[in-house]
Amino acid sequence: MGAMPAKPMDWMQGPWSARLHTVRQSSYEQLRIEDQMYPNWIISYVKAGRVTTAGTDGGRIAVRAGDVMLHPPNLPFSEYADGAGTHLWMQAAVLCSHQFDLFRLLRISPVVTLSDPIRFEAAFAKLLEAWRHPAGAFRDLTLTSLALQLTAQILEGWERAGRPERPETSLSTEDRFSRLVHQMSLRLHEKLTREELGSLVRLSPNYLDKAFRRQYGLTPMQMLRDLRLSRARQLLERSEAPLESVAERCGFADASYLCKQFKRQYGLLPGEYRESARSARTEDMYGGRGAGPMDG
Repeated sequence: MGAMPAKPMDWMQGPWSARLHTVRQSSYEQLRIEDQMYPNWIISYVKAGRVTTAGTDGGRIAVRAGDVMLHPPNLPFSEYADGAGTHLWMQAAVLCSHQFDLFRLLRISPVVTLSDPIRFEAAFAKLLEAWRHPAGAFRDLTLTSLALQLTAQILEGWERAGRPERPETSLSTEDRFSRLVHQMSLRLHEKLTREELGSLVRLSPNYLDKAFRRQYGLTPMQMLRDLRLSRARQLLERSEAPLESVAERCGFADASYLCKQFKRQYGLLPGEYRESARSARTEDMYGGRGAGPMDG
């Protein structure tokens, strides 16, 4: 039986960051926004009212209170409402490792229903308060922390709905490489070639290497290696799987090649890293006995 691929989000790691450009609460009697476009994501939570939103594909989506609309950067969108409403919204970019745009990477659906709107509103109120006080102590840290909390709540709602993806017709050319990275993450266990990666985005391998490097500073094959090593590190931390199994599940030819690449990337052999992670997880620096509630 072949190795199982990673779960869709298992491979994603920090450092996580959020860049905020606007944080506001806005109310209206009627709403007519047509073909509006921003350089960053517009994340708009409907606190009150009913809205219809439309993107570049022409399709319309009914949005109710408790839903979040996610409008991608540099793509026109529209919003309409015949009655009064209130939105909590921000213009932001949420990034994970390699400066990946998280929402692009996941192709998150245009509208997400939150599982706990009250919790979202409470976190947004704190975000808005911090935003309105530019001289506040540790303001940037507070803003980043709260923006990531809100992002996590949006992803919880998206996951609860079965992780529906944004339609192909509403994707921009900038989504092409994000989709490629996502495909890599799902196929870490496979032996992928430059030609196969190029075919996934309908580009020649040479052109893809140059264009991809301009955006991420790495070629696709170098990125694939980094994703595989990151996944291997997770498996070493979280399981007792033998090295041959870890190598197979991460797309390395054998345990020997995994050891070579892992040592080059992290400065430790996989066995040494696993032992270090195990010791850090179980050691009680205060001298207590027995595993604590958070120990693995």
